[in-house]
Amino acid sequence: MNIYTTSVYGAGKGNFLSPAIAFCPPWLPNMGFTPGALVQILPEAGGIFFILCDENIRKYSELLRATEEKKGTLTTVGCCRTGIRLEIEGSCIRNAGLDVGDTLIVRYEYGLIRVRKLSEQPEPLEAEF
Repeated sequence: MNIYTTSVYGAGKGNFLSPAIAFCPPWLPNMGFTPGALVQILPEAGGIFFILCDENIRKYSELLRATEEKKGTLTTVGCCRTGIRLEIEGSCIRNAGLDVGDTLIVRYEYGLIRVRKLSEQPEPLEAEF
């Protein structure tokens, strides 16, 4: 089981902070998240799924429509000074019930990253995530 922690930070200025989540860990490329890779981001109650999309996509427009119907978004993996970066901000985070300052637990495997709000009552590690 691969576990990582992060938090929701505020992007923007002043009173107009938008919730944002960014990953820059060294494990991203090993999980298939390489620069330019397409990622589907889907909110769920208390969390978010980051799903790596591969070359098996028949039509981008169909993927985009299905993603938007689930109040999600599509993005690509980028680069930054420290390496590879996967970042989202805005309504997709709010649709998942997350906000600036929330601490997150991240579980990841090849092609899938699942982010959940770290509750005040920790779940057993062997529980289904």
